Amino acid sequence: MVILYNAVGLLFQFLETLIIIEVLLSWVYRGENSLTRLLHIFTDPFLIPGKRIQERIIPGLPVDFSPVIALFILMLLRNVIYSILRLF
Repeated sequence: MVILYNAVGLLFQFLETLIIIEVLLSWVYRGENSLTRLLHIFTDPFLIPGKRIQERIIPGLPVDFSPVIALFILMLLRNVIYSILRLF
């Protein structure tokens, strides 16, 4: 059970790191290549809902808070999964 618990932790750490890398790349690189496409495959499922939430709450905001929302969603998911794993 400890191995599964650690694997879940590593998965969430990996996803959080990818989101931070995507934020940093968005500041310095606007192009498309195979690395950014691969990065989007992993991060878009978390960033797109954040963009939709932001657009509903504050439409037209020039600052993108979707990475913050995505990290919050990941934190909630991690806590839910950890709670489920503790039951077993």
